[in-house]
Amino acid sequence: MNKKSGEETAGPSAKEEVKKRTVKKAAGDTEKKTGKAVSKRASEKGAGKTKKDTEPGVSPEKTEGKAKSAKTNRTKEADTKETGAKDKVPKTASGKTVKGDKQSGTDAGYKKVPDAFISDLNDLAKIFEVNPGVIDPIRDVFECHLADPLDRKTFPRMVNAVSMLLGPAPAMVLMTGCHVNSVSFFEDLLGAVKDNDSAKTAVWIIQQLTSIYGNRVQKAYSLSSGTMDEDWHTIDINTFRREGPAPLWLIDLRLSQYSGVETQLKMTPDSAYQLVEILMTELVDNIPAEQIDPDLVGRCREHCKEFYEKFYGKEKTKNEDEHPAGYA
Repeated sequence: MNKKSGEETAGPSAKEEVKKRTVKKAAGDTEKKTGKAVSKRASEKGAGKTKKDTEPGVSPEKTEGKAKSAKTNRTKEADTKETGAKDKVPKTASGKTVKGDKQSGTDAGYKKVPDAFISDLNDLAKIFEVNPGVIDPIRDVFECHLADPLDRKTFPRMVNAVSMLLGPAPAMVLMTGCHVNSVSFFEDLLGAVKDNDSAKTAVWIIQQLTSIYGNRVQKAYSLSSGTMDEDWHTIDINTFRREGPAPLWLIDLRLSQYSGVETQLKMTPDSAYQLVEILMTELVDNIPAEQIDPDLVGRCREHCKEFYEKFYGKEKTKNEDEHPAGYA
């Protein structure tokens, strides 16, 4: 009887302990389920996905992985665009990147001006700043030398005279601008010195002189180029009649070379013609055709025709309207 009562006394406490364990386990399962749901919602929210964006049957981990992959691809595309933009930045000949549309000190569209020429131009600009009155003597030089008929020595004489006023290098800058006589040449210069006000003023002075004397200076330069000391510079020719029992016509020829050597020839008209014939034969036999100016050949042909007609009259030409012999 005591044993039974003891079991009855211990029974209630065991039941209570079992009940507590069951309640505790149910609470733990509820917390786990709740935690997973919260984690799932947070994962979907962090990936920026809605229920429509998430494919059915895809786990949150896979959805998050796709979001990371898309973000990585967008980053690569942005890097590619940025790299392409960097490649389009203009570069100099040495490969250095330059800002804007500037290139080697000049704007895009202008030709590169040699640094030595810009240096000499700056020296000329300093001369104009220190002594602006030197412009008047330069004008006098142009007026003096270009007033006479142009020959192969005109341009060298002008360079020598301007060099006495400015010095050799600045004089060549001024004379180069005048004989080039081109608008684009001055545009390139202004593009190269656009940040230098004194150099821009010097360019404007050269432009002014070129606008007045440019055509004459250009022609003088063309005459002076490619000459040699042995080439003839001037020819003075006179024809006269020597009186006497047998009157005689003579040709007096004085020829001066660039080297300063002078030659005099006095001959009869027949001897002069023989000299011309010898020279023409030499040209025909040994000189390439491209070495002779075609216009000069044409003028010579006209003179030979006039010379022939003077002695033998005009050549008879066939009338195109005449019928050939034997036909009515």
